Amino acid sequence: MYGLVALLDPGSHARVEALWEELSTRFGVHGLSLTPVPHFSFHVAESYDFDALTHITAAATAAIPVFNARTNGLGIFTGARPVLYIPVTRTPALTMLHHRLWDVLSAVAVNPVMYYHPDQWRPHITLAHGDVDHDSLAEIIRLLSARSFLWDLRVDTLAVLAASEPPERTIIARFPLHTPS
Repeated sequence: MYGLVALLDPGSHARVEALWEELSTRFGVHGLSLTPVPHFSFHVAESYDFDALTHITAAATAAIPVFNARTNGLGIFTGARPVLYIPVTRTPALTMLHHRLWDVLSAVAVNPVMYYHPDQWRPHITLAHGDVDHDSLAEIIRLLSARSFLWDLRVDTLAVLAASEPPERTIIARFPLHTPS
């Protein structure tokens, strides 16, 4: 699997990594070893035409200004294997950017993950997934619910991430956003 993601600014990156480490130490949650790069995703697919992806993304990011985003609390994707995350506020500007990226990236994607389709997209920063059960989830929420997750993020880089074995996320390419003069 591959994805086009927004990388987090250094302060937010460090906060997420510290949370991952705390969850690993206190609760034995290691599912994030599959995604050790703090981010939120715009598009995910089984594969891409990488030459086209690089060209499209470079052209798109040259016209996308650096932007700010805000997180807002904690969220849970429910099911047999729940996912705990920090929601990123979906503003009209972020939604418009996502639509633009979805349309051009889907044209060069093999089996895009429809979970990221504009009608379903919930931008988020994953805290725990894969090895979280309902009991540990309750304990984790009890711990984290007293903390503030109202963060301001500065996004200045998009990147293509690739899942690989052994479990790790590799940054395939970085695309800096346009910095207005």
